Amino acid sequence: MGRAIHHAALGWVAAACAAALTGPPSAATAAAQEANTRPNILILLMDDARTGMTSVMPKATAWMNDGGTTFPAAVVTTPSCCPSRSSILSGRYAHNTGVTQQTGIGNYDHGKTLEHDLKAAGYRTAVLGKLFNGWNNRLRPPYFDNYALGVGYNNTTFTVDGKRVTAPYSTTFIGQQVNRYLDAYEQSDATPWFVYAGFTAPHPPFIPEPKYAKIRYSWSGNPAVAEKDLSDKPAYVRNFHQTLKQGAATRQAMLRTLLSVDDAVDAIHRHLDALGESNTLVFLLSDNGRLLSEHRLPTKFMPYLQAEQVPFFMRWPGHLPRTRDSRLAANIDVTPTALAAAGLTPSYTYDGRNLLAAGGRDRLLFEYWRDPANGAGIPTWAATYVAGRYLYTEIYRDDRTVLDREYYNLATDPWQLTNLFRDRNPANDPAIAPLSAALADQRTCTGRACP
Repeated sequence: MGRAIHHAALGWVAAACAAALTGPPSAATAAAQEANTRPNILILLMDDARTGMTSVMPKATAWMNDGGTTFPAAVVTTPSCCPSRSSILSGRYAHNTGVTQQTGIGNYDHGKTLEHDLKAAGYRTAVLGKLFNGWNNRLRPPYFDNYALGVGYNNTTFTVDGKRVTAPYSTTFIGQQVNRYLDAYEQSDATPWFVYAGFTAPHPPFIPEPKYAKIRYSWSGNPAVAEKDLSDKPAYVRNFHQTLKQGAATRQAMLRTLLSVDDAVDAIHRHLDALGESNTLVFLLSDNGRLLSEHRLPTKFMPYLQAEQVPFFMRWPGHLPRTRDSRLAANIDVTPTALAAAGLTPSYTYDGRNLLAAGGRDRLLFEYWRDPANGAGIPTWAATYVAGRYLYTEIYRDDRTVLDREYYNLATDPWQLTNLFRDRNPANDPAIAPLSAALADQRTCTGRACP
């Protein structure tokens, strides 16, 4: 919806923000829907971009900050592409979606998703780029009217509404195709739309556009990079040996690809402005982070915060303050927030929070399942993350018994350098029983019982 939109009364916004997560829509909300005031919803998703990487995206971040909110404490609950994406589109933890591995999309319940509920409410829906690992890009995903699916960088094959198309550079193509869909949807201006665009960048193989291929970014690391003493870490961590030089090279390659994402997002921004689509709720975030030689680790999949911490921006002019929101936001909050903005009651139980409402949380569950085809050598683990206070992790054997534990006091050790269970000082060891019991409850939680 664009120029024909009349903004909802401020009372409707307040009612939507204050509504309970699964409560019925108010009369004001219903009236707003009848007046065609529901926002368009746009999700722009990066692949593996960790917190701080959007510093090379000045156009995108300026747009998101102008009429929007940044969540600097944001994380994902599973640092793995497919499980995290399933959580973004469902608002549920991976233990509830059943999508626990990179190629586990067969467990994804398409009927318990954002796209399902928006489609049922009359939204036009489109998905572009990367949806899930293992998804057959020739197939139209359920509850999406339009699709332009493809993964890669140079000369990528996309399936655009059933037709094969070769894109010279995928990031640029995704931005252009988003705008083509918006043009088509503008012809039925009274109908809101939902567009989900998943960029390959900055995921390996890190192929930049030629114009950005020689840009250099120096990096001196951080206190956790190439950690010398790993004796306090679980055995599987000690099998990795990435250096600062390797981490810096990976970081530079990733940042080069994000320059094109900045261009694509800017093109979408300018097109939305030209169409008068100001009533659009935009999310810009990443599916997970990545370690860049912290603790000598070269990948994601790990219970170390650089793998979970992600950029997270929301923009909705006139409805969101221009501020930095210190609340603990997560990937599981995207769907609850989008449905609340649309004034819709969810058709199923989700675990996340509506970020438009007041209040917050102080902790989250992190969870990961052994995935030999993608994260070789990394075991199943789960963790309780209490922001700014501690991270308690259990590593599991295949029979689900506890193999090892970690506990980091994040108030004094934000880089996770000293596992208190292995610092040879039993006096500072936290009590295991209550930590383990709480984590066990979190690993099976549903809905409001979830952190």
